[in-house]
Amino acid sequence: MLGSETVYMLAGDHRWQWEQFCDERRIDRARIADVKGLIVDAFLKARERSSDVRQSGSLLLDPQYSSAHMARARQAGAVVGAPTEKAGAFPLEWTSATPFAAPPPGSFVKVLVKDRSDYAPALRVAQFEKLKELQHWCRASAAPLVIEVLVPRDREPEQTFEETERPAMLSQTIRDAYQRGIEPEYWKIEGTTSAAGAAAVDRAIAERPVCRQIILGKAADASLIAQWFATAAKTSSASGFAIGRSVFWNTCSRFLEGKTSESDAIDEMTATYLRLVDLWRAAIKS
Repeated sequence: MLGSETVYMLAGDHRWQWEQFCDERRIDRARIADVKGLIVDAFLKARERSSDVRQSGSLLLDPQYSSAHMARARQAGAVVGAPTEKAGAFPLEWTSATPFAAPPPGSFVKVLVKDRSDYAPALRVAQFEKLKELQHWCRASAAPLVIEVLVPRDREPEQTFEETERPAMLSQTIRDAYQRGIEPEYWKIEGTTSAAGAAAVDRAIAERPVCRQIILGKAADASLIAQWFATAAKTSSASGFAIGRSVFWNTCSRFLEGKTSESDAIDEMTATYLRLVDLWRAAIKS
């Protein structure tokens, strides 16, 4: 199961992004499955090299393009979870018309939801109701739930939004979810360099001590991620990260374009992922 103390999640469930990438370059979408295989190979290689990854590492993969690779990773002993949201959809939609007819396809469940406190009340209520239904399904299967919340910027100045307005809106989303009985094991959230912003979000999460936070990557480079980690590490609810594109996007893009080999791509992603593990450990110790 997903570890409660520390989470080093390699998030590889991206779908519409790869579809768009392939369509723009006239690359067969069937090759997206090859990318997913490389991500699994890199994770398993990191798992061989690092006791931290063996203990706290996990994979997030989509059954749409990764079904065989998910099975392979599980057979190797990895913790593997899957998304439930329809890729790119807003408001929240499920991947199928009957999403809860069978048990979860992975060891944990992730859902991505976009929310702002100034969205139409009916829209927000409908999304929260879907999350409540999802949580019931997860608990019936003893599958940890990871809720990823994205707070889109509207017309706010970027710096003000990043430091104060987004943390305030994210905190409100979390509290509104709690009021409806939605208490995921993990909130997957955007990082910030603002100590005050991180503290505000931490206070909201900590209103339910069983809930924790993991930092997502937004395709950022290592230097910015290190700053996010340093800020998050000072909060009481911080448990690690769930990062994908920062590890694999550039590497796998080159692979699909024939600019790097399979073995080089795996080695590069392994090193990048392990670097993130080191960055988190350094942030926690500082």
